[in-house]
Amino acid sequence: MGMTDLQVQSNNVFVENKLSRIYSISDLFTIMLALYNIDSNMETRDQVKKKIWALTNMWLEEISPLNYIPGLVEEVSSIIKYKVWDEKSTLTDETIERILVDTIIFKEKALSEEEPEVLNALSLVLATRAAELIEALGGYIPRGSTIWKILYEPADPRDKIIDITTLIATTLVISTNI
Repeated sequence: MGMTDLQVQSNNVFVENKLSRIYSISDLFTIMLALYNIDSNMETRDQVKKKIWALTNMWLEEISPLNYIPGLVEEVSSIIKYKVWDEKSTLTDETIERILVDTIIFKEKALSEEEPEVLNALSLVLATRAAELIEALGGYIPRGSTIWKILYEPADPRDKIIDITTLIATTLVISTNI
């Protein structure tokens, strides 16, 4: 049984609102990072860190629920060297936007009835995004680790996208934790 015109319109409005929120979070995130980098006042920097943490939580609300992957938090914590605002981080505005936006869009596609070939291509792109994020934060991905398996071992593309989403969310939470 198909959806009615009203259901389709309602769904389109929901998707447009969600995309608008995601892009707003992404834009504010990059603005806060820029503010942190140009203002050396410690009080301002502390406030900016809190705002980045709040934006990360808003993003998590949009991307939830996430899968539980045993040992992932500990593994990510052990390889990430920098916070997103650290001067040594090589995270760019473009990388942040692609990660914050693509992760949510790709997860939605994985939960939909998208073709496996499309999902496989999206999982490869998302794996690249996750690796970019980890490397920008001074991390490396040890061969054979849980992170390596999530990113590079074959899996059902739907499950792979969901697991990469969890990896990205975990990385962002750890790298924005005050």
